[in-house]
Amino acid sequence: MVYIYGGGFVEGTSGTELYGPDYLIEKDIVLVTLNYRVGAFGFLCCQSPAAGIPGNAGLKDQRLALIWVRDNIALFGGDPNAVTLFGHSAGGASVQYHTIAEASKNLFQRAIIMSGSTMCSWALTPQRNWIQKLAKAIGWQGDVGDDEEAALQFLRKASPESIVDNQEKLFGPQEIQEGLLTPFAPTIEPYESDVCFIPKSPLEMSRTAWGNTIDLMIGGTSEEGLILLPKVKPKLPAMLQDPRLFIGNVPFHLKLTLEERMAFGEQLKQLYYPDSVPSVDNLDGFVNMASDRIFWHDLHRTILARANYADNAKTFVYRFCVDSPFFNHYRIHMVDPKARGTSHADEISYLFSNIFAKSLDANTFEYRAIQYMVDIFTNFAANGDPNCSSTANLSWTRVPKSAPPYNCLNISNEGVEVVELPEAKRLQVWDTFYVNDALY
Repeated sequence: MVYIYGGGFVEGTSGTELYGPDYLIEKDIVLVTLNYRVGAFGFLCCQSPAAGIPGNAGLKDQRLALIWVRDNIALFGGDPNAVTLFGHSAGGASVQYHTIAEASKNLFQRAIIMSGSTMCSWALTPQRNWIQKLAKAIGWQGDVGDDEEAALQFLRKASPESIVDNQEKLFGPQEIQEGLLTPFAPTIEPYESDVCFIPKSPLEMSRTAWGNTIDLMIGGTSEEGLILLPKVKPKLPAMLQDPRLFIGNVPFHLKLTLEERMAFGEQLKQLYYPDSVPSVDNLDGFVNMASDRIFWHDLHRTILARANYADNAKTFVYRFCVDSPFFNHYRIHMVDPKARGTSHADEISYLFSNIFAKSLDANTFEYRAIQYMVDIFTNFAANGDPNCSSTANLSWTRVPKSAPPYNCLNISNEGVEVVELPEAKRLQVWDTFYVNDALY
């Protein structure tokens, strides 16, 4: 099992302080974690072939690690013909990029996508003179519209610290409203190279992707959107009274008219606040909207694409909604210790040990949740089917070609059950916004 960490393509580490192997290696698997370049160092892109920087170096680092695994893992007791690639958030989007990139074909045999997708707006960055903007932020005297070569030469002499300090200060209002995460993330490469990773739109690549031939498991948490609260909380009182909060979350690439955007915005407001007025004392609607807009609808679109194009390969969906007052470490340490729910990244604590983990009594639901997650993930890696002792007597089946609807394995404080995806009705509303999108 090869794991790719998240971090928005701008930060992260594979260190054991967050990704300790203790739980997973109790099973008969070999675990590999890897590091890759992030931020400008991993995803800066030059338009000119002369520069030799077509972008996506971070993804290509991951690919080199997969090649290393293929060539060397047998020496560690692993099977190079039974490699499962899995990752979370930006790591989940990375996993999906490897399933659609010809450069990674056959480097792994199964994939698990956790809370991230190539279809997320934050997982693909358009090129808007980021090199010139970064150089100017550091102190370059040139103009943003100037040739990128002069800006690139300036950056090559700049300190790494100055690049990291300034790489996240380049967005204007348009990028923020579009929902982009960072200027330096995966991008469509401007020209073909020896290892071209993303030659065209990921939506287009998904139709004929080599990964449509392999089994895949995909899922997320019930309150993914909690991750946004620390960033937006100071602005929330004003935002929740502003209808543009809902309008702005309709994806820009759909090129809707102002009237259409206003109509969709009102529809979203009714969807998430049908019987109440948005307020800081009533954040459930906001969290659900953020969960759907930023994570779940794009996971849903990936699931539907698989139903359309992965003829014989299986797709399984899971949903993690374990709400612990002390073991949901991301929510407690990065969101709000008083908040409840299952935030983006909370499930990681139930797959990997970390510096916040404490010993658990075997009778607790937190202990059982670790057993569920480890059993499901490792059984899928071993057999291409996540059904195991933890799901005995449950009818957890693959996504049908007729999807939607489709079922998921719901992992909660009470145990595991197979249900129709609880977000399904909300996602159907989002589907209407995409009716003219060229995905299917």
